[in-house]
Amino acid sequence: MPNHYIRRLLWLVAGMLVSAVGIAMMLQANIGLEPWSVLQQGLAQTLGITYGTASMIVGAAAIGAAMLCGESFGFGTIINIILCAVFIDGLLWLGWIPQMHSLITGLPLLLVGLELLALGTWMYMKSALGAGPRDALMVALARKTGRSVGLCRATVEIFVIIAGFLLGGQVGIGTVICAVGLGSLFNINFHLLHFRAADLHQENVAETLQNLRKAKRE
Repeated sequence: MPNHYIRRLLWLVAGMLVSAVGIAMMLQANIGLEPWSVLQQGLAQTLGITYGTASMIVGAAAIGAAMLCGESFGFGTIINIILCAVFIDGLLWLGWIPQMHSLITGLPLLLVGLELLALGTWMYMKSALGAGPRDALMVALARKTGRSVGLCRATVEIFVIIAGFLLGGQVGIGTVICAVGLGSLFNINFHLLHFRAADLHQENVAETLQNLRKAKRE
């Protein structure tokens, strides 16, 4: 495998680990979760499975829906679905991050978790090996409906929160903070890191295979 692909894979895996730490911290903050985590927690409780397994199911469903809308995906998308879930379950099993039981202790943990999620997202997006499954779904819906990505995201996340809440997922002040502030936090981080996500082409599986074959011939 060419060295630049090895470097990109390392960025991807590191991003998954940092994101997983952030998500685990948000879960343990215990004051409400970001929209997709509400659904995944509710699904885990309803089906009696781990949070990571629920995350894999939701991620696979998201990329399946995106494919039905004509969106492609990359190897990074598949790794995202599997590896982040494994890391989250591993962190929760190890118990290194204690669960908080008040707003005073839970809020700082949630905020640090949000920042790590933003940094982890930057790291795996920097690898350019495929968008995350939920991001791919938002782009696919925007292209299919002709609406903005922001409107599609907001609409989907409202339904995700409702479904997760009905399944027993935790909705609280943390959910409001995540819903209102997560997009702005991502924008601030990307600006400080001089990272323009919209200008970066995410490789799909076919492109990666083509590039690897070309590199092998050379």
